[in-house]
Amino acid sequence: MILEQRALVAMLIAMGVGTVGVHAYPVDRANVYLQIIELRNPTAFLVLVYGYAALWFTTPFFAASVLGSLTAIVAYRRPAKSKQRALPAYIAPERRPSPTLVLGESHFETTTGRAPAPTWLTIPQRGLYTGVMVVGAVGTGKTSACMYPYTDQLLRWRADDPQRKIGGLVLEVKGDFCQQVRGMLSRAGRASDYTEIRLGGDICYNPLHNDLDPYAVAYAIATLVNNLFGKSKEPFWQQAYTDLLKFVILLRRLADGYTTFAEVYRYILTDGLIDGEISKLKATLKEPPEVIVVPLTNYELQDLANSAWRDWFSDGPDHMARQYSGDLEGYLADRKIPFEVRRAQGTAWLDRKHQLEAVDRWFTHSWKKLDNRLRSSITEGIVVFLSLFDDNPAVHRTFCPPRSAYASPPKPGEPRPLPPLQELLESGHVLALNFPVGLNPGLARAVGVMLKLDFQRAVIQRIPKITAHPERTWRDLLFVCDEYHAFATVGETDPTGDERTFALSRQARLIPIVATQSVSSLRSALPGDESWRTLLQCFRTKLFLATSDEFTARAAADLCGRRDRLKAHYTLSEGGQGAHISLLTGRATAARQTVSASKSYAPHHEYIFSPRVFTELQNGQAIALPYDGLNPMRPQFCYLKPHYLDVQTSYFDQVARGQL
Repeated sequence: MILEQRALVAMLIAMGVGTVGVHAYPVDRANVYLQIIELRNPTAFLVLVYGYAALWFTTPFFAASVLGSLTAIVAYRRPAKSKQRALPAYIAPERRPSPTLVLGESHFETTTGRAPAPTWLTIPQRGLYTGVMVVGAVGTGKTSACMYPYTDQLLRWRADDPQRKIGGLVLEVKGDFCQQVRGMLSRAGRASDYTEIRLGGDICYNPLHNDLDPYAVAYAIATLVNNLFGKSKEPFWQQAYTDLLKFVILLRRLADGYTTFAEVYRYILTDGLIDGEISKLKATLKEPPEVIVVPLTNYELQDLANSAWRDWFSDGPDHMARQYSGDLEGYLADRKIPFEVRRAQGTAWLDRKHQLEAVDRWFTHSWKKLDNRLRSSITEGIVVFLSLFDDNPAVHRTFCPPRSAYASPPKPGEPRPLPPLQELLESGHVLALNFPVGLNPGLARAVGVMLKLDFQRAVIQRIPKITAHPERTWRDLLFVCDEYHAFATVGETDPTGDERTFALSRQARLIPIVATQSVSSLRSALPGDESWRTLLQCFRTKLFLATSDEFTARAAADLCGRRDRLKAHYTLSEGGQGAHISLLTGRATAARQTVSASKSYAPHHEYIFSPRVFTELQNGQAIALPYDGLNPMRPQFCYLKPHYLDVQTSYFDQVARGQL
C-alpha cells in the first residue's frame, strides 16, 4: 500500500525536509553581494531567494521519488504475500434449514492455487431440483469424493423428522454402493428406512405388476432388447417385439389380472396357450358375467386391489366388481365385507370384451398369418431376453413372484412383495437395487430400467397431488445412480425417456444425482447420434473431474463457454532505398534502410477452460458448472472432499500431507 502511494509519500517527505531546511538555513541578508544584487536588480534577488527555498522542497521530492520507484521495481518482482484464512466452519447437514449440497471448496475461479479467503461451493434447495451430474474417468474420485458425501449430506438432513426426511431410489452396478447407503442411514438413525431388492433377499419385485398401459411396458422391453443385443437398422423388429409383448401382456391381464415375465415367456413359447386363453375368455365374456360387487368405499378400505383377486373393474359409479369366485365369496364373508352377487351392470365388462376382441383380431389375422420362419425369428428375438427370468431359480423367485405373494403375508422363508412405490417413498424409505452388473449385465440393466420407470412414474404422479394440496408438507425425493450410463434411457421416439421425467422433476421435488465415466459412455449407451445432448441438458449442475476422453474434454470446454480477451499483436517491417545486389555477399541490400515496429490490441475469443485443462486435473479436483435454481453461476475450479477425510481440513493441506 505504501508503494502504491509513493508519490504522496515523496510529497510529504519533501514538505518536511523543505520546511526544516528553510528555517534552519535561511537566506543570509547580511551578505554584501546579495545586498548589491537587491539594490541593483530586485527581480533577480527575488528569483534567487525563492529559487533557493524551492530547491529545499523539489530536491527531496525527486530523490524520494527515485528511491520509491527503485523500491517498487524490486518489490514487485516478488509475489505479494497475503494472510491465509482457514475455511469457514462446515455446517453439518442436520443443522441446515433446508436441504443444500456442499460440492467442495472454492478458491480462485479460473486459476489453480490456494486463495486467501476460500469459501464453500454450495447448491441451494431450488438448484438441487434441476439435477447434478458428475463426469469423471476411473480413479478420479467421482464415487468417493462426490457420490458418497453428496448422498450422505441429503440423507442426514432432518433424519429425525418423519415428515421431512428424504426418501428415494439408489441404483447400483458395482456391488458396494448399497452397503454404503445402508451405513449412512444407520449412522443417521434411519436404519429402518432402508429397503433393498437383491437376489436371495427378503423382498420380491415384479416389474410387470403395475397399472402402466401394456403398450408402454412392451415398448420399454423391446427397447431394452434392442439395446442389449444390438439395434437393427430395420424398425420392423422392434415393432414386432412390441406388438407381440403388448397383446400377450394384455391377454394375461384380462385372464388373471396378473402376470410375470416368466408367464409371458411361457405363453409366447408354448403353442396353443394363447389360443386356448382367448377361447376361454370368449366364453366367459359372451354374456354379462356373474360378478361379486363390493361398494367402492369398502374396496378402498380393504385394499382388495392388492389381494389375490386383483383384476377388479368398475361396475357403476359406486361399486367395484370381479368375476364370481367361491374363494372370494368366502374371503369377503369371513371379513364381514358387504358384497352382492349379480350380473355385471356397468360398461366395464364391455371394455374387457372389446380388448379381448382386439387380442383375437391380432392373433387370428396378424400373428397366425405370418410365415412360420418369420414368426420363429420374432419369438426367438424376444424369448432370449424373457428366458433370463425363467432359467435361474433365484431370479425367478425374486422378480417373478406368484400371485399369492400379494394376497396375504408371505410364508416363513418366502420373500414379501415390494410395497407400492408411492407409499414407500412418501414414508421416507430409501429403496436400493443391489444387483451388481457383474452377475448378469443384461438382466441387471433390464431390472434397473424397469424399476427406474416405476420410480419415475410414482414421482410424476406426485405433481397433481402437490398442486392440489400446497398446504401439506411434501418431502423431497432423491434419485442416486452411480455409473448412470448402465441405466440411462432417452426419449426421441421412446415415451419412457429419462429426460421427460427430469424435465418435470423440479415440480415433483425430485433431486437427481448421477455419475458417469464420460460423455462418450452416455453417447454409446443411448440410441441416436445426438440423443445424449437431450439428456445432458437436463442436469443444470455439472462437475467434470479428470478425463482421458478427448470428446468429453471438448464437450466440457464448450459447456464452460468462451470469453473475449484483448491480446497484443506485434508487427515488424523493414524497408530500404537504392536496393541492389551486394558484390561481397551476393544478397540484396540497400544504401538506406528503415526498420519499424508496431503494437496493436485485438479481442481474442478463447475457452474459459481449454480441453487440455480437463485432462490435467488432479485427483479430487473438478471444474464445476453450478446452478442455484435461478441463475447459472460462473464455471470455476472446485476442490472435492472425499468421504474418508476430515471435511474441515483444506484440500491443499491434505495434498501436502499425502492424504490425496
